[in-house]
Amino acid sequence: GSEECRFLVNGSTAGVLAAVSAAACGREIPVIAAGRGSHISLYHAAYLNDAVIDTLWERGIQSRDIDIPGVVSPGDVKELLEKASAQGTLPSAVFITSPNYYGVIAETAEIVQIAHVYGVPVIADAAHGAHFGFSGMPESAVQAGADIVIMSVHKTLPCLTQTALLHMQGDLIRKDRVGRFLRIYQTSSPSYVLMSSIESGLQMISDSGEWTENLLSYRQRIMSCAGELKHLSILPDDVAGDPCKIVISTARASITGYELHRRLLEEHRLQPEMADSNNVVLILTGMDTEEGIDRLTEALLEIDSNAGDYVPEERSPGTERGPYPCKIMSIREAWDAPSEAIPVDAVAGRICADIVAPYPPGTPLLIPGELITREMTGLIERLTAAPCEIRGIDEDGRIRVVDR
Repeated sequence: GSEECRFLVNGSTAGVLAAVSAAACGREIPVIAAGRGSHISLYHAAYLNDAVIDTLWERGIQSRDIDIPGVVSPGDVKELLEKASAQGTLPSAVFITSPNYYGVIAETAEIVQIAHVYGVPVIADAAHGAHFGFSGMPESAVQAGADIVIMSVHKTLPCLTQTALLHMQGDLIRKDRVGRFLRIYQTSSPSYVLMSSIESGLQMISDSGEWTENLLSYRQRIMSCAGELKHLSILPDDVAGDPCKIVISTARASITGYELHRRLLEEHRLQPEMADSNNVVLILTGMDTEEGIDRLTEALLEIDSNAGDYVPEERSPGTERGPYPCKIMSIREAWDAPSEAIPVDAVAGRICADIVAPYPPGTPLLIPGELITREMTGLIERLTAAPCEIRGIDEDGRIRVVDR
């Protein structure tokens, strides 16, 4: 449904780099209003364009059973643009992520409507939403009117890894500039195997409703298991609305998300997508099998039966979010500055010179130019002990900081 669509063979990363570069092109000081929970590719794009990130803070979704990151809200976008307009500093683009890694969907149509009042384009990182827009699926960011929408077809659709799509519509971002930057960021010798996998995968789910029927049937079977769980919980559709995301919360159980991830993998041979302190995220697709769904529900019931209730003194609640430090230097200035690597327990009070991000989901805890706080070092130490893979920390447990 987009006006123009480009096949990408270097993943959504190439799409994000090209989209932000096209929006920033010609601006003396490019500004991108972006959710802090954006993928690291957004910060790479900011570095390449020496752009300023005007941060939109996502509000976490928290209750007794839920502790997950949220998405950018229309109200916060409106407040930021009203302030920027009054100061004569409107951003080059608003950058949102929807759905996020936990399946939370932004109110994209309302955000687009607000941004377009100010003549500001919206770039939607819909890497996890390539299935949106098909029959029975949520509305896509393209249908919601976003100017550029990037989708990783390999995440949920039957396409090879590193394949993606970039959709364009409207004239707020020049399409020829997007094309120019795609030529810069992608190989000049694209793989026809990758491109044909995009075409065949899209054709497969366009020509037949079997993929979406399977997906929705599998999801319903998993969700029906939720009522039998006493300690674990599966997040409902009104919280995590992406049909391809199954989020299992351990917020009221005696085990952490990391422990649940380990048990699913080692004891039941089920491969989760990711885990954090209080959640395990699984990606469900129409290509899964009845046998796999049965094994998952049986595993959850077995683990739940001996999980026990959450004991506050035995485990501190909290996820991989905040507290985020203040900016001292620009991303490019800090990343290009002379730097040194020092142990995590000694970096408080220093300026970060690298991106530090748990992976997955690839959303930074620290970006170059930020002042590192003691609260942040404590969070990083807890995550490292979890264990959680954190990029930006070397094998000796050191973080790169700006040399004094």
